[in-house]
Amino acid sequence: MDSSNGHQTDKWGTANLRKQSRRQQKRLSLALHKQFKPYFWQDADSRIAVVRIIRNRVERMKSDAGGSESYQREILCQRAVFISILLETAETRAAEGEPFDMGAYVQGVNALMGLLKALGLEKRVKSAGGLKEYLDSK
Repeated sequence: MDSSNGHQTDKWGTANLRKQSRRQQKRLSLALHKQFKPYFWQDADSRIAVVRIIRNRVERMKSDAGGSESYQREILCQRAVFISILLETAETRAAEGEPFDMGAYVQGVNALMGLLKALGLEKRVKSAGGLKEYLDSK
């Protein structure tokens, strides 16, 4: 490496610009753009069929996972539904003869399994409570 000009040379003597350190790369990749505007599922256009499908599946998963007990459970449900749709799309396209990335597919399955384990794989039944709690809620 020629430290006088900040370049490093490879084994053929070709000069390359010095690569950024991992810390610099991570800092740049984590920085939000100055004009960042969050966009949430609630903001998505309900006229689009896939948006309605995702919302319906999220509600169904939240119900199966015990309801909206917490915000954490809700965001896990949203991520699980989105990943499951990505996987379903990849499977359908592969069945129709399109290219299939097995590595990305397996990674998605593993991510989905992790989310489902965090949520609980089995369907949960909400506690009905007693008659007094029911009457108090009305």
